[in-house]
Amino acid sequence: MKYALSLCAIVVGVTALPQGPAPSYGGPSQPHDSSKYGHGQGSSNNGSSGAVPLKFPLGNGFPNIDVPSDALSQIQLQAHGTLPNAPLPTSLSDAGATTFQAIAFNELFEVAFFTSLLQNLTSDTFSLGPSQYAKNSIIDALTAVQAQEELHLLGANAILSSAKRDPIQPCQYVFPGVDSFDSAISTASLFTDVVLGTLQSAENTFATNGDDVIRLIASIIGQEGEQNGFYRVLGKKIPSALPFLTGSSGIFAFSALNQIFVVPGTCGNLDTINVPILLPLTVVDPPKATDSDVRFKFPLKSDIATVDIAKVVKDGDYSGLKLVLVNQQNKPIVEDLKDVKVEDGVVSFTAAFPFNENELNDLTIAAVTAGKSDFASPDEVAAASIAGPGLIEIN
Repeated sequence: MKYALSLCAIVVGVTALPQGPAPSYGGPSQPHDSSKYGHGQGSSNNGSSGAVPLKFPLGNGFPNIDVPSDALSQIQLQAHGTLPNAPLPTSLSDAGATTFQAIAFNELFEVAFFTSLLQNLTSDTFSLGPSQYAKNSIIDALTAVQAQEELHLLGANAILSSAKRDPIQPCQYVFPGVDSFDSAISTASLFTDVVLGTLQSAENTFATNGDDVIRLIASIIGQEGEQNGFYRVLGKKIPSALPFLTGSSGIFAFSALNQIFVVPGTCGNLDTINVPILLPLTVVDPPKATDSDVRFKFPLKSDIATVDIAKVVKDGDYSGLKLVLVNQQNKPIVEDLKDVKVEDGVVSFTAAFPFNENELNDLTIAAVTAGKSDFASPDEVAAASIAGPGLIEIN
C-alpha cells in the first residue's frame, strides 16, 4: 500500500471537506448520542475558487476558552483528561518560543481537521457502512482526539502567554483531496507522521536551549503515536510502522501546513512565527516499494514561500541542487537531479529513490537543497532546503 501527498499551494479547484449539516441523531437503530459531546461546528462560507474554508471560533467558543470555565470542563470531559496543573514556565528561549508557536499553529489545524471530519461523519456525508456500533466507536475515538488537540493548543498558547510571548491565532482551513472517510484517515495518518517527526526536533531544541518542557512534549509524542496506530489499523496497515520513526523539522511541517491546508491571507498573526516557508515540492509519480527513478517538480515562485531561489540558482544553472530523502533515523540520502527541465516557471526533474537498500518504508520526506551535499539530521536538511517537503508513504 502506498500514499503520497503532493505539496502545492492552494489553487483553483481545491475543495474543503464537504460540510454536512449540524449533527443530528434519531431513528430506531439507537444511534450515537451526541448530547455528551460538544465538537460543534466552525463557520464556513463559499470562498474564492469554490473552496469552503473552516473558520474559528467553534460552537464551544474554541480557541477562546477561559481557564477555568464550563467550556474547558466540557472539553476535558471529552478528552478524558485535563490540562496539566503544574506551574507554567515564565520564560522561554527565542528558539523555544518559536518552536511552541509552530506547535500551536499545527494544533489549530488539527482541531480544524477533526472538527470537519466529525461533522461529515455525524451527518453521514462520509459513510462508515451499515454497522452502527463501528460508527459509534469511531466517532467516540475521534471526538476524544479532537478535544485532546484542543487541550494541546490551549496548553501551548498558555505557555507562550506565561513566557510573555505571542500566542498563535487561527487561520481558515481547507482539506484538498479529502472526499471520503478513507482519504480523511490517510491524510490524518500522514500529517501525524510529520508531527511525530517534528516533535523530535522540538525536543532537541528545548534540550539544547534549556527550556524545561521536555517531559510535557514527550507525553504529547506518545499521545500522537497512539493516534497514528489507530489510523493505520483503520487503513489496514500494521499499527507500528517502523522501529525508529522518521525525523522531521519545524520548517517542513510549517511549510506543509501553509502549502496545503491554510487559506492564504487568513491567519491572525502568521508573521509572528519566525520559520521559513519553502517552495512546494510535488511528487509527480509516487514511488512503490522498489528501486525507481521518481519525478518531482517545484515552481520557481510561490505567493506564500519566503525562500528565494534566485539566491542559489544563477543563470539557470541547477547543478548545485540536490534531492535529499529523510527516512527513519538514518543519515539523509542525497541524490543528484537528473533530466532537469524548466517550463512555464516550473522546474521538473527525476531522482533516484533507492528503496531496496534503505528499506524506505512509511514516511519519507523529500526536499531540494542547495549548498550542501552531506547532512547529519533532518534539521540540517531543512535549513538548506529551497523546496519541500515532498511526502511519500509506503507500507
